[in-house]
Amino acid sequence: MRIRYVHATAAVAAALGSALALPGVAGAHATLVHCNVARGSRLTAAPKTLSCIFAEGVQPKGSFVDVLASDGGVLNPKDSQVSFSNSKEMDLLLPKLRKGTYGILWFTISADDGHKAGGYFTFTITK
Repeated sequence: MRIRYVHATAAVAAALGSALALPGVAGAHATLVHCNVARGSRLTAAPKTLSCIFAEGVQPKGSFVDVLASDGGVLNPKDSQVSFSNSKEMDLLLPKLRKGTYGILWFTISADDGHKAGGYFTFTITK
């Protein structure tokens, strides 16, 4: 289990390092404002969808929200979509999630200024 955690951590660090090393990164762009699954939350039921709101509109091409399993595997590679009705929202249908801890890795390219932002947090399903 420890090896899986190390692999997941390394994958997240590499993804964020690549995202944040790109030119044009700034602190107040298309950053995560709200997600229906909160950072560090402990849920008794698995969500069926993930909906994330960002501070600015995001470009559909290049922006994503991924869910990572505890072994570091991506459960839904690049399946997230920018909402048709709100360019600040990205939505994702989730596979059936079992008890365990999951990571949410997000990366955005601002539709307003092209700047890039990214982040990662975890949540746990307890039952």
